[in-house]
Amino acid sequence: MHIVFVSREYHDSKRGGGIATYLYDLITLILEEGHQVTLITASDDTREESVEKKDNFTKINLSGGDFVIPQVESGFLTFKKFRIFFRFFSYRLKVLKEVLKLKNVDIVEVSEFGAESAFFRKFDFPVVYRLHTSSLLDRSTGGVFQFKPGLIPNFFTGYFEKKVLAHAEYITSCSLSLKEWTSKYFLIPKQKIKVLYNPIHLNNWHFDRKEQSLSTMKILFVGTVSYEKGVGDLIEACRILLNKGMNLSLTIAGKLGNYGLRIQKELEEETWCTFLGHIGKKELANVYESHSVAVFPSHWEAMGLVALEAMYSGALVIGSREGGMSEIIEEGKSGFLVNPKNPSALAEKIEEVVNLPLETKLQISKNAIDQVVHSFSDKKIVPKFLSYYEEVIRDFKK
Repeated sequence: MHIVFVSREYHDSKRGGGIATYLYDLITLILEEGHQVTLITASDDTREESVEKKDNFTKINLSGGDFVIPQVESGFLTFKKFRIFFRFFSYRLKVLKEVLKLKNVDIVEVSEFGAESAFFRKFDFPVVYRLHTSSLLDRSTGGVFQFKPGLIPNFFTGYFEKKVLAHAEYITSCSLSLKEWTSKYFLIPKQKIKVLYNPIHLNNWHFDRKEQSLSTMKILFVGTVSYEKGVGDLIEACRILLNKGMNLSLTIAGKLGNYGLRIQKELEEETWCTFLGHIGKKELANVYESHSVAVFPSHWEAMGLVALEAMYSGALVIGSREGGMSEIIEEGKSGFLVNPKNPSALAEKIEEVVNLPLETKLQISKNAIDQVVHSFSDKKIVPKFLSYYEEVIRDFKK
């Protein structure tokens, strides 16, 4: 098959997040199966455009993106932040033109996030819309944002996200939770949405966890450092435990942003908390295996690939009950779940996990690894993607 992916971000982008990781792993694995892949993405420097080719993979980096990365394009930043409005249509027309240039396409997959398919029309091949998380999803409530002037970009983009999904024939979701949210708030029939979990590429991770690491009080958070990810709640929970006399430490790894930088500054005199910033997989693997408890108290999470990574490392994982992590973690067997936005309850759960007998910790650690391998590994998930693509192609040709 010749599979085309359209995405605003990819793993080597400074804007890369969960979608970028998902795409990089999925594309790598599909290429290993001998298929042809084309990726249409945006260049971090919106003034530049390029094409990269290697074997069966072509990566098209488009110019004219509707964003700005200050480290890449400095000057007049306030004006450039309005690109979401004055470049929205021109960039999406550029995406459409690139798709139309391609030859022998069997299927296209595009994320609903960002509505890059706003100008897509009927093609000679099917288009699959991949649910990652709409611009309208309010992680703090699990519903749709209430209108505020500062959220005008979300509502502007969200309008088009909703519009393209209303006409979509084929839709996949990275979790049952996101499927249900989209069905409820965008009025999409549930039977139209196929749940295909993001795969974790096991060969990307090499762990050598020592048994004694589970006896430490080293707490870890991995991901974008934001309010919605529950980082503030985790910090408050750790403070509660420190005040009780627990000699714990907290490591925070991931992109900071304005919220993260502010939190980092507030804690710069606190020796118990360390910020690593964004780090590569090799260093992150060492961080995972040296910490006993990994905590992801997001207010709402579509899936939570970092939770799978932590589980595969053998860490004792505490995740949020709201969203897709509740589909990954089996309470008390392969990890633990907590209600978000409750630092006191989170502190109690961390204390409970830290104080478990070592034998229990080792069993939960083993269960977590086994669950990732048997339910979420590339070998289990990627064939489901390929089978779904083939099914869609057959249905489209009827």
